[in-house]
Amino acid sequence: MPAMEPNGVHGTFVAVFLYAEESRESFSRRLPLVGAGPPAVIRAAAAFEGAAAVDVFRLVDASAWPEAAAYLYSGTEPRTLADGDDNVQQLSTPDD
Repeated sequence: MPAMEPNGVHGTFVAVFLYAEESRESFSRRLPLVGAGPPAVIRAAAAFEGAAAVDVFRLVDASAWPEAAAYLYSGTEPRTLADGDDNVQQLSTPDD
């Protein structure tokens, strides 16, 4: 698991993005808090074979909330994010 960023940044948390396969490296990103609990799903802008897409990550560990939460990659979907989402969209409930 990648190293966490230091705690103490008000109004943010560290999202750790994990991949089950070894071909892609896990990474973390500091995101704004948008609710009382961790988002259930995070979508991140991606490119898939040259088309606009989003990588979908689902919450797997919130034991360090509100400082951090871990998300496991569940797939890539052909779609774009809404304007103003800054390449990442947080969803409070699962989208399935």
